[in-house]
Order: sequence, then C-alpha cells, then structure tokens
Amino acid sequence: MPQITLVPAGPTVSADPGETVLAAALRAGLNLPHSCKGGHCASCRARILAGEFTYPGERPPGLTEAEARDGYALLCQARALTDLRVETREVRPAPDVEVKSLPCRIERMDRVAEDVMAVFLRLPAVEELHYRPGQYLDIMLSGGRRRSFSIASAPADGRLLELHVRRASRSGFTGQLFDSLRAGALLRIEGPLGQFWLRAESPRLPLMIGGGTGYAPLRAMLRQLVATGDRRPVTLYWGAQDAGGLYEQAWLQRLERERPGFRYRPVLSGPPSADAAPWPGRRGVAHEAVLADHADLSGFDVYASGPPAMIEAIRSSFPGHGLPREQLFFDSFDYAPDALSGMQGGSANR
Repeated sequence: MPQITLVPAGPTVSADPGETVLAAALRAGLNLPHSCKGGHCASCRARILAGEFTYPGERPPGLTEAEARDGYALLCQARALTDLRVETREVRPAPDVEVKSLPCRIERMDRVAEDVMAVFLRLPAVEELHYRPGQYLDIMLSGGRRRSFSIASAPADGRLLELHVRRASRSGFTGQLFDSLRAGALLRIEGPLGQFWLRAESPRLPLMIGGGTGYAPLRAMLRQLVATGDRRPVTLYWGAQDAGGLYEQAWLQRLERERPGFRYRPVLSGPPSADAAPWPGRRGVAHEAVLADHADLSGFDVYASGPPAMIEAIRSSFPGHGLPREQLFFDSFDYAPDALSGMQGGSANR
C-alpha cells in the first residue's frame, strides 16, 4: 500500500490500490485544494518530489506538457505506484466545520427547470451538518460510487439541505432521481467538502459568476448574506443556454429591487428561439459580460462556479484585467459519470 507524504505540512497517508492521491488525502481528513475532480480545473495541481505515479489514461487536460515535465501532477487523477513525496499548497479546511458521513431522507423534490430538480434532504433529528455556504456534499451510491452536488441552501435557511441537480444521464443517479426516486427515499451523504466559500472578512466587493447549476453555491452565499443582514454590494452574473435555465430569475429580480447594492445580470448563450418570448437581456457568455462591464477587476473578489471551460476562460483572461490570482475563488463542475469513491473521477453535477 503506497505511502504518500505531503510536504511541507508533513502528514503521511496510505493510498488503497487504484485510489487517487486526492481521494486518499480526503479520506484521511486532509481537505487539499481541489474543485472539479475530473482533471480539468488544475486546482489540485502539485509537484511530485519523489516516487512514481500513473494516470488512468493520457495526461489530464488541465495539466500542460511543460508542467508535467517540471514534475507537476493533478492529484485528482494521479495514482501512486510507489511511495510518494508531494509538495502541496496549504491544507485549508473550512473553519468550524467537520466532514461527516450521515444518513438522510428526501423530503421533497421540485422540478425548477426542464432538466433541473431541486432536491431537499432532511437529516436525522439528532444530527447536524455545519457548513460554509458554497461548499458541496457527496451522495454515496452502491458499489463505492458517489456523486457531488453543491449545497444550494444557506445554513440560515433551516435544517433542510437543498441541492440543484441537473439531469446528466438516464441510467445513472440523476436519471433515477428524475424517473423513479420519490420523497421518503433514504440516501447517505458525506460532507461538507471543498474550499469554495465566501471570504466574509475580505474588504473587497464580491463579484459572482455562475454557469448553469453553478448558480447553486452562489445562491447559498447570497441567501446567507440576506439572512444575516449583510448589506455589502454584490453583483451576480448568471449564464444559461435559454431563459428556462435561469430558473430562479423571479427571486433574483425581486432581490435586486429590495436589497440596495445587489445587482443581477443574466446572460443567455443560446440562439434566439422562434417560439420563445423576446429576451430583453444580454446574450453571449457570462464571463465576457463581466469583462465588458469591468475594465479593472482589482477591487473585487471573484467567485466563479460552472463548467470547466468557463472556469479556464476566467483563469486565463481575468488576471489581464487586474484581478490577482489570490482574489479568484472557483468551483469547476465536471459533468462526468458516477465516480468511484476511491477514484474520484468527476464531480458530475455540482
């Protein structure tokens, strides 16, 4: 069983056969930086100082050839063949939270868009899940598989945990959720996970960018700000293919009218439909709308959540508009099949 030593922090963890370095660290309670878990976003990139490893296929798309030559690897995909020494960034657990594995029950399900279901989970009365708005949880499936979903509700919303689930297949978990699972079904979850949460102590203004159901963790942040009476100015750009994908448009428009300092900027990327109502808003992609509105991003903390292509475009272009990399926080949604828990092959439908 390979031993993985993380430096400079120093802890050593054991990796099961076929288990990724990231999965072994998470299983040991070390919340290493990560996001998509599918090899796209590169947030889990680290240098391998010693030892041998392999990938399940070719070099992950989120790692350049030059980075690979320099000894870097993506921990969400790398499997240890021998003992490893891995130089990682700081282990950054969310304060005041504890990762738990808990049973839960589907309280209800509301279809909020043609391919998006709002799922409400109830924990046992004796259990609590403390989390930071923006984090996600894993639903544990049979055969050691799991699916990851951002928590769309805020702690201030009460005991129900709300998830926004996009249908990604007909035969997998999301297909079952749309076709056969009903209220009352029992599930097991693990969480909270991830480092994507609002840095409330920052003096800079939050600027949020969501793509599709990438809106979910941003929604949790917004709802917590509203519930706690935080009046700081916030702007949300939400992009979708068509108006139906902006499934909470009415609430956001009402929030913009009622909460001074909040601005909502919806953007549609799909072509106009002949049978759809005229769209009075903007067209294009959300991150380009941000750049059109803000020549200088240095005064913002940017929170971006959505598909890997959107995140990569933001990571590439926003620093050229004055955004320091340490002021960009992102969660990359990788639409992959149900992932083996030991392999962490994709975040699927966060």
